[in-house]
Amino acid sequence: MVGRNGWSRATTTGRGLPRPGRTVLAAVTGTALVAVLTGCTVSASANRTVSPPGFERAVADALEREVGQRPLVDCGTDPIDLVEGNTVHCEIGAEGDTTVYDSTVEVGDVDGTDYSVHVQVDEQPKS
Repeated sequence: MVGRNGWSRATTTGRGLPRPGRTVLAAVTGTALVAVLTGCTVSASANRTVSPPGFERAVADALEREVGQRPLVDCGTDPIDLVEGNTVHCEIGAEGDTTVYDSTVEVGDVDGTDYSVHVQVDEQPKS
């Protein structure tokens, strides 16, 4: 099903992490998209939010669908506002590898507690 903004729900698009058997972040450059239905809450600002662990699962799910290998994801400690176009920076890594990449995750197709994430992982590791 195609959602608002032309984003497909529950699919991934673009280039992603290398295939299994290779270091996950050897050439990490990618985009991924996934629709999510999670336990969201409403904050004092009247925006629905999702916990960082819930959001990190959505990002990891999207990237895992893209490459078949689950990355480590850290999106900080603050609740994520479920607002169309909200951008969150998350760190992406791999088990047993100290290399970390920045990613930009955009929230889209927000409909109550249902939302999509569009993940773009930087080509170069963080300094």
